[in-house]
Amino acid sequence: MKDRLKIIGALLILAVLVGSLWVVNATDNRQVSVVGAGRIGNPIPGATIPSLSDFGFAVSNDKGTFVCSMAGPETGGFAGFRVMTVEGPVTPGSLQVNGREIRFSGQATIVLIPLSGTGQTVLDNVPYAIIARTGKENRAQMILQIPAFTQALGGDTGGIVSQGEIRKTGED
Repeated sequence: MKDRLKIIGALLILAVLVGSLWVVNATDNRQVSVVGAGRIGNPIPGATIPSLSDFGFAVSNDKGTFVCSMAGPETGGFAGFRVMTVEGPVTPGSLQVNGREIRFSGQATIVLIPLSGTGQTVLDNVPYAIIARTGKENRAQMILQIPAFTQALGGDTGGIVSQGEIRKTGED
């Protein structure tokens, strides 16, 4: 029993040491990443059309994911759809950060369910781009550009973040 405890103890110490080395290495190689989540409220005058939605993203230079949803009683009904979701990975290397401005892009899957509730359309590999500004409620902004839809909708979607925030992490 004592030998077993010694082995378990040694393994725990080894795990702590390896974990400590990983943490030290991670802090030495910090990279900027961006995270955002919340609800889009008012449009950005001259830049977006009215498009209440919920969104979330987490992006680094190596990877990331993005989702935007217009569904439910508060954000559904946009452009004749009960549900419209845009979600997909971020293209590695597409993240650009300049002061408060953030840009990234990727290929999305878009799901459209009409107000009638009958049928649904799923579109894969649709190019999208995000232009965002960091900040908290009523300061942060996000513009979702989907070139395949911009003209039909009358402009880009997105707007001023009414709940939530967009922020950078990992800066020196």
